[in-house]
Amino acid sequence: MSDNLNRDKSVDTLRRQLLAGAAASTLLPWATPASAAVELEGVELPETTTAYGHKLVLNGAAVRKRGYFKADVTALYLPEKRTTPDGIYKLDGVRRIQLNILREFTSSTISRIFLSDFKQSATEEEFKKLIGPIGQIGAAYANVKKVSKGDVVNLDWVPGQGWMATHNGKALTGDSGTTMAIKDELAFQIYLRMYIGPAAPEELRNGLLGLTRLPKAGSRDDG
Repeated sequence: MSDNLNRDKSVDTLRRQLLAGAAASTLLPWATPASAAVELEGVELPETTTAYGHKLVLNGAAVRKRGYFKADVTALYLPEKRTTPDGIYKLDGVRRIQLNILREFTSSTISRIFLSDFKQSATEEEFKKLIGPIGQIGAAYANVKKVSKGDVVNLDWVPGQGWMATHNGKALTGDSGTTMAIKDELAFQIYLRMYIGPAAPEELRNGLLGLTRLPKAGSRDDG
């Protein structure tokens, strides 16, 4: 008899806890899980991701534009959040720039845009020093042929391996067909400058630095 009473009490306690949780959720409609995704231009970005065996957190995101056109939703994933460019440059571990493509680009357009932005973000001395890596990146982009709306390009710095890149999960390759792995951190640092450095558009830079409020997935808030 006592066992039955104890079991009934446990069931009743659990029921009250579930009802209390449900009531709280109705009173707090704005509450969202810490892991809830954010959404920009219909692109959902998870708060965390795993890259090369390491957990990364979404530092920030923004829509990158080319002239009047929206080119991609850019997201920055880091081992831990940082709000300054210098803090990000000095951060150890895997760092990821993710491009969620919003319109079609050919490989020649991609290469031209990259070269222009990279040159603008580097000093003359740095640019001359990195002619080799720049050529490797150009060859890798040429092998992509084109990117289309919905494609995802990840550009990662992986300690011990170098600057890696994938297009829809497939590794980018260079002239020889081998996986692109540029073991020059300065090249990736300059690539980061293209997005968070002084020459980057303010809206893009602030978004990636986490200084801009991002709407949660499913929200109608466009702010």
